This record gives sequence, C-alpha cells and structure tokens, in this order.
Amino acid sequence: MMLAATGTKEILTSTEYIFEPKLDGYRALCEKKAGTLRFTSRNNRDITREFPELAFGDLIKADCVLDGEIVIYDEKGSPSFSLLQGRKHQRRPATYVAFDVLELEGRNLKTLPLSTRKRLLSEVVQEGRNLQTMPSTDDGERLWDVVTARHLEGVMAKKKESAYVTGRSRAWLKIKDEKTVDCVIIGYLTKTRTIASLALGLYDAGTLTYVGQVGTGFSESLLGELAKELVRARSDVAAPKNVQLVIPDKVCEVRYLQYTKDNRLRAPVFVRMRDDKPADECTIDQVRSGA
Repeated sequence: MMLAATGTKEILTSTEYIFEPKLDGYRALCEKKAGTLRFTSRNNRDITREFPELAFGDLIKADCVLDGEIVIYDEKGSPSFSLLQGRKHQRRPATYVAFDVLELEGRNLKTLPLSTRKRLLSEVVQEGRNLQTMPSTDDGERLWDVVTARHLEGVMAKKKESAYVTGRSRAWLKIKDEKTVDCVIIGYLTKTRTIASLALGLYDAGTLTYVGQVGTGFSESLLGELAKELVRARSDVAAPKNVQLVIPDKVCEVRYLQYTKDNRLRAPVFVRMRDDKPADECTIDQVRSGA
C-alpha cells in the first residue's frame, strides 16, 4: 500500500494537491474478481468475513482493485474508530469509502497520475449501500475548517499527478490538528496494578528503539485485556531495567507534546489500540521534523 508522510498546514494552500478528509477507520484493499469481493487489511490479512455487510459487488462495474477505508459512522455521521473496535459487542454496519483504483480489468493503473485514477474510480464505482467514494477538493483551507469544526481526524493532501507507489511517500501527506504517533508496545511497568504504564518503541533504520512510557488515557477494562494479551519475552530493545519486555507485535496510538532531543516522547497520552496496523510500520519518521 501507499502510505502518507506527515505534513503541515502550510501545504493546504498548494495548487499541486487535492485534499480529502482523513477518515478514522481500517485501511483496506477491495478486489473484485469474477463477481466476488475480497478485502485485505494493510497487514495483508483477509478480513472479508469480518464485514459481511460489504457485499456491494453489483455496484462495482468491472473487475478491479480499489484502495479505501472501512469506517463505521456514529449517530452524528462522523467516522468512529471505537465503534469499529467494538463490533464484537455491538455490531453496526460498516461502509467502504474508496479513494483510489489500482487495477481495472487486469490493467495496472499505478503509474497513471492520481487525477486520472480518480476519474476512472468515479466511472467504475456506483455509490450505494455500504459503498462510497471519497470526496475531494482543491480548497484545502476550507476543508480544514470543516474537519476541525466536526472534530475529525485531519486532512489528506495528495499530489494530483502522483503515481501510486508502495511504502511511505511525500506525494501523500497527512495533516492532523494534534501530534499523534503509532508506537510498538515493547513492554510494561508494574506498580500498584499489573500494568501501570506501557513502554513504547519506534523502528529507526530497522532497529526497534525505546522512546518512552505512557501511563495515562487507559480504561481499566483495556488494561485488564492487555494484561492477558501481552506475552513476556526477551528482547534486544535497550529499555529501562524495570520494564517487563513483551513480544513487540501490538501497536497503539499516543498523543504527545513533542519529540525531544534525547529521543523521548514528551507527555504522551494513550489514545487507542491500532489492531489494523503492523508493528514494522511504526517508524521514527513519524516524529522527526519533515517526516
């Protein structure tokens, strides 16, 4: 998948980009082949059976591969990541929001400009039950005002003439109203309870590096679940001696004030688990200036 780098609000005035709302959901590819739909997560897991309501094959006019976001809207019509994570307890219908088309009737479209792929997307997808196409605009500042007024996650800026490439690219930028980072959970600390705080790591040139601890923002129920799920294991990560190291395969998002010169997150606050994101995508580039 093509992944976005971090951008700033200054890019919102650029004429080289189109702008889309950044939706709070699960990134997924949707492949239609011989009338059958298959959904694949960003960590290459087949999630088709998890979303049986996404059976809109008749609304896609040809065999193709789409890129998009699976979201669940709350009562205000805003995407809610917590509702996605809580589907096991309260099932609500999901919607697939397509924003790109990568293949069409066997033809690879990735080298075509985004503007051309957007036109082809509008021709092949008919909006209907549980299927939408991502709205976009040339007016980034106006979209930012709408997004912040509705307390949405942010804005995506995409170069109009960019090709679709695998991995992170500055042709796509994500612009958020606050600083957040997705980190690998490398361990935990115990004090008055089994888990008092989580030790966090980011990959730097392929090496998992300790970047601090987060001890606020959790619910007691989540801490109880993590106490059962985190598996202690020996690790090469250079963490403080009081950290109980675990298998580094779980990801969480944290909010923070700044990334310090001694490679630590300042005042991190737990936001949510990121079950949809593989650990190896949690790189130091997220917090370094210009990433």
